[in-house]
Amino acid sequence: MDINDALLPRRNQLIAANAAEYGDRAGELNWVDEPRAVEAESERALYLARLGISRSAPCRGTKPHLGPLSPGCRICTEGGWSCLFINGKCNCRCFYCPTTQDEVGEPTTNGITFARAEDYADYVKHFGFTGVSISGGEPLLTVNRTRSYIEALRRRLGDELHIWLYTNGTLLTRHHLLALRDAGLNEIRFNISAANYNLKKAEMAVDLIRCVTIEIPSIPEDRDRLAGLLPVMRDMGIDHLNLHQLRLTPYNCVRLQPRGYTFLHGEKVTVLESELTALALMADAHEKGIGLPINYCSFVYKNRYQGVATRRRNAPFIQKKYESVTENGFIRTLSLTGDPVTISRQAGRLAQAGVDAGQWYLTDRQDRLYLHPRHLTLVTE
Repeated sequence: MDINDALLPRRNQLIAANAAEYGDRAGELNWVDEPRAVEAESERALYLARLGISRSAPCRGTKPHLGPLSPGCRICTEGGWSCLFINGKCNCRCFYCPTTQDEVGEPTTNGITFARAEDYADYVKHFGFTGVSISGGEPLLTVNRTRSYIEALRRRLGDELHIWLYTNGTLLTRHHLLALRDAGLNEIRFNISAANYNLKKAEMAVDLIRCVTIEIPSIPEDRDRLAGLLPVMRDMGIDHLNLHQLRLTPYNCVRLQPRGYTFLHGEKVTVLESELTALALMADAHEKGIGLPINYCSFVYKNRYQGVATRRRNAPFIQKKYESVTENGFIRTLSLTGDPVTISRQAGRLAQAGVDAGQWYLTDRQDRLYLHPRHLTLVTE
């Protein structure tokens, strides 16, 4: 069977789900067709070849980058990252923003609310996170709250925890930078696309915060403008540039649709030209020897590998001793079923072999035996 035939049911399922999400508007969107997909795949392969990046790159090629990743991004690939949304309100109105960003609310992560900074610090400690990001909304709209959570994290986990903050920078002052640094902030990331690509606030942070990163969506219309800023960023001491793929949502659809983007079906709808723009910028920077570390954070990476990291991190807290965890972080349960006499006989062999009782479990009806895969060799017909 051709691999495309095997994937067809899943593809049709995703297309149907996307159509349902956007309702009547779905028929008006510029979805990718086969000729454009083939053309884009060739273009993508060319950029990756110019970068010298293959599909054997880290995260199966879903996170191409030039130079080293920022400390926070490295922690993300390792699965040690917790993102705290310190509030849900922003003072900018970027056309690509996926949600309303109108309510301050309470700090949340993974659907859990943390009204007390100390409780969140305990959560981070309990799950063994090595990095925490403070996001929003705009964290500087609640700057005192933001600082108090950073301080609580630093008190609870010490210097080994890496803490970074996302901001559009429009409200930032030198006083804020000093207060955040003294609270324990290691890295600050600026979305300069929300501030008309103004680098003044990022330049102000260079001498005060250990790591300064520019993190922006890859906007096709701004490719030339951003290309011209790359050497400027390098020369002023910016440590890293992170580029994200634009994503379509029911909230931003009315603003993205008129821009002529090509939309890709998937678990979430993404913008084709956004990825191609990011890869083109990286290829040009590589060939010109710009020397600024650049990371492309694709939606595929965020959706799949951050999910894998979450599952792997949570699995030890919920898996039973006779269960195992797969490479992708899923809990796997192996069981034998049959008549009670046969199944209880198999359980007896495990007991006779001295296998830890927690590594296997026989149901009360004795017609099902759960066991860890490492003991499968003890099972006989």
